[in-house]
Amino acid sequence: MSRKKDQRDHSAARRRLAKERRWTYTDWHPERMQLCAAPLGVDAEKARALDAVSGTLDGHWFSVFDCVTDNPSAARTVYLVQLPAVLPLVAVSRHSLAVDTMVPLLKRLVTERPDRDLYEIGDPAYDANHVVESVDPEVAARLLTPAVRELADDRRWLQWQVEGGYLVYAAPPGSRREQDDSHTILTELRSLVDMVEAMDPGLWGEAAGAAPGVGEGRAAAETEMEVETEGNPGDAEGGSADAVPPAVPDTVPRAVSDAVPTAGAEPGPRPGSGPSAMFRGGPAHTGVYPKGTLPAGFEAWSVRLPDAVVAAPVVCAGTVYVNCSDGRCYALDAVTGAARWSFDAVGALKETPAVADGTVYVVGQSGVLHALDAADGQERWRQRVGHSGAPVVADGLLHLVHHPANLLRDASRIRALDAATGEERWARRLPDGSAAAAAVADGRVYVQGARAQLTAFDAVSGEELWHQGSTAAQLSCCTPSVAGGMVCAGTGAGRLYAYDAATGQQRWGAQAAGVVDSTPALAEGLVFVGDSHSGVYAMDGNDGGLLWHLPDRYGASSPAICGSSGWIVGTKYGRGLFKISLSTGVVLWRHALDGRGTGPVHADGVVYVGTHAGTVLAVDAETGRKPVRARRRMRV
Repeated sequence: MSRKKDQRDHSAARRRLAKERRWTYTDWHPERMQLCAAPLGVDAEKARALDAVSGTLDGHWFSVFDCVTDNPSAARTVYLVQLPAVLPLVAVSRHSLAVDTMVPLLKRLVTERPDRDLYEIGDPAYDANHVVESVDPEVAARLLTPAVRELADDRRWLQWQVEGGYLVYAAPPGSRREQDDSHTILTELRSLVDMVEAMDPGLWGEAAGAAPGVGEGRAAAETEMEVETEGNPGDAEGGSADAVPPAVPDTVPRAVSDAVPTAGAEPGPRPGSGPSAMFRGGPAHTGVYPKGTLPAGFEAWSVRLPDAVVAAPVVCAGTVYVNCSDGRCYALDAVTGAARWSFDAVGALKETPAVADGTVYVVGQSGVLHALDAADGQERWRQRVGHSGAPVVADGLLHLVHHPANLLRDASRIRALDAATGEERWARRLPDGSAAAAAVADGRVYVQGARAQLTAFDAVSGEELWHQGSTAAQLSCCTPSVAGGMVCAGTGAGRLYAYDAATGQQRWGAQAAGVVDSTPALAEGLVFVGDSHSGVYAMDGNDGGLLWHLPDRYGASSPAICGSSGWIVGTKYGRGLFKISLSTGVVLWRHALDGRGTGPVHADGVVYVGTHAGTVLAVDAETGRKPVRARRRMRV
């Protein structure tokens, strides 16, 4: 593919992003380089700012563009977020893997400059070091609040900088085609805006309600530059260059980390006042769904969403809730597939939502948890929690497991929040990293780490009850399931273990042929689990003895269970939906999917599944009959 075609595709992707978000696109913007040439270490006369997308997010003006020099392979995506007031230089480098190499070098470079101050913030045991270079130590100390440092730890930015009226971040160099991902842009942008809101509001002083946040001189200079370039042939469709940021609001934004309620939102219902649905059927993740009657007038349907669906949907009270990689949560009518509402979280959504007591809980790649009204999608509150697994709600508490960037090196945290308000009730640090969600049953919370360590906590107090250590080298991503006093979890080495839920004592272990990342299904004393290379296994819950094996060399999901039947996703590239008999493992029907499928979900006689092609499919659980042509790939 030619370089020119790459550039055209890249520009088209930026145009689409601007159009979808109602922002402004400009294909060439020299003024942007004047604002950030010094932080980037480039010559403003030689470097170019291309494919700029500008607008406002949560009242903060921003611009995202490509800084391109003579070396096309060294292009960098640059993010500018306007501050409510001008601040002196504060540059922060965050390192987790280069403590012994880069950190000493950075310290030496800074201390050699007489006009700069250096200080180091971080927990060496946690391996989260921030090397801070500043011309005003007092401002730097106020800027780096605990919430800001936690946010930077979660995003793993190598360097971000405050200079003048802007927060500046430049992504690592790469070809422009490698930086087309709109999800990455939205995620980074959301995090930067949240970082500004997490800074000490006292820094802004009276300037917060006065100038547009860049000082009169800078604003005037930009106005002049905009007049001089008016009518530039480089301006593209979608609006003007929008070089002058709008005035900031009169109010200082509150920190996202403080569980910010949305203006006018009503408090959520009390715990236990409504139905619930979440990953693998409930907080214990058994994969078992209640029996129900096929709704009157139901006909199979499929809906096409704008982007990939990589997490299983949930169904609650006649509505299907689906998280999409375009950053939106969609609510669809369970019978017809018609869209009821959508919520834009700004950043890809790749975890299954949770629904409880009339509230939908959504956590995205941006690390923000949103609590939405299940009826209309209005946001009730939001809370910064970092990149986390699927939310789990039980007994009025919402449990989240933080996923660090380096799962095998950095530690994770588990947090319990008030499900109605988002206020933190307790938080605990895990022995290692985790790539799973929590499981909750009988007043206990269970979390498996990346090295297959399993820990149980008291759900109310957060007290550690027991811990099963492990030194496994393979990454384990399996979320545990709990039933009948037993906890089951798979490992990256292909082992499936069962533990006593109260004491943590291991009951038995069994070996599969592939990686066991799919959460085991537990029903009536039996264990059903899929692996990555050999299909589905049925085992005796008492001793792990094999009852039957449904082979599939491409692997399969663990089944969604209702009655004596189960539904799995398997075959090549995970593009098949199957109904199986739980007593024999025999396939009863199969349905081809248009892309890799998520785990299936059963509700009221219907099976629902999402695909990486962006399709949500609903079919009769008994027959698997595909939708008629008129009801296929309906658009929302």
